[in-house]
Amino acid sequence: MTKISQKRFYFFLFYLLGLLNINSYGEEVKTNEVRDLKSKLVKKYSPTTSIKGSLFFTLGGVSESTSTESLHLTYENKLRINTSFTGNDNLLTIIESGNAKNSPLNLDLQSKKGDELKLSTIYYRFKLDDQFEATIGPKMFGYHGLAGKSTAYNERIAILDGSNYTTASGVGPGVAISKKNKNGFNSSLKIASNSSQMKNESLHYISQIGLTKKYFGGTITTNLNDEFNSYGFAAFYKPNNLPSISASIEYKDDDSIKLIKNWIFGIQKNLKNQKVGLAIGTHNAAEKIGYEVWSEFKKTDKLKLIPVLFIRENNSNNHELGLSLNTKFSY
Repeated sequence: MTKISQKRFYFFLFYLLGLLNINSYGEEVKTNEVRDLKSKLVKKYSPTTSIKGSLFFTLGGVSESTSTESLHLTYENKLRINTSFTGNDNLLTIIESGNAKNSPLNLDLQSKKGDELKLSTIYYRFKLDDQFEATIGPKMFGYHGLAGKSTAYNERIAILDGSNYTTASGVGPGVAISKKNKNGFNSSLKIASNSSQMKNESLHYISQIGLTKKYFGGTITTNLNDEFNSYGFAAFYKPNNLPSISASIEYKDDDSIKLIKNWIFGIQKNLKNQKVGLAIGTHNAAEKIGYEVWSEFKKTDKLKLIPVLFIRENNSNNHELGLSLNTKFSY
């Protein structure tokens, strides 16, 4: 059995085990009357399209023990176009631009697409039945189409990310099938490519099993491809009136001497008009440690201020201090 064939076998075996485990909890059976009613509602639905935009201004800089980066200002502009044809589907198109390609901050909320508008995401998500859902598109990130919830911490703001490897498939075509049970269990199966051509050298086989409840949950995710294999475990807990707790760890095997490890531990508190986050974890393939703290202040429904402070080790064992003030405009 070739290396690619072995990966495909393990990929489908992982997903099959998830389905068997989830189905053992039982499912509700819908009556024919309910099905007929839903069918009539779908027929009467009129297609709708909504366009929402967000614009980030990021003012900040990074200082090291040996040098100081000058203060700079970057932007990110995104347009999200959502279209529904039946009420149970969504065609998503994201167009964006941003000039943070050379920003030393390297925040997740910054865009490196360039000043010209580019189509960064496009996919179509639709229901197959009450539990199964499919997602297909020519431009998808690795996490698109996965049903599980891995964290209660917002990893899309600062420098730390708990899924650097398990959902790393580039931006390219993909197809995914996911299942959500009423008891919170879910499973996902995805085939994605990091180039426009879906061939063995570019294919990523991503499987995920998860549990999502109101106060807790987590996922087990694998990513098998020709360059590396990765697997990760994530869990979160959201107690009443206390900060949420999220933790994840993932391993990447790329035929090097040792496994590359990526982990994050974060807490977040959501207040009435403010969110506060604090996390520690690894921020690069050399497993260097980073610390981040951020806050999101809601000034109006369309205006938010997001200050970010982080300290990270670089590959020279020096520490970098980063500080930025991010302004988000919604329109």
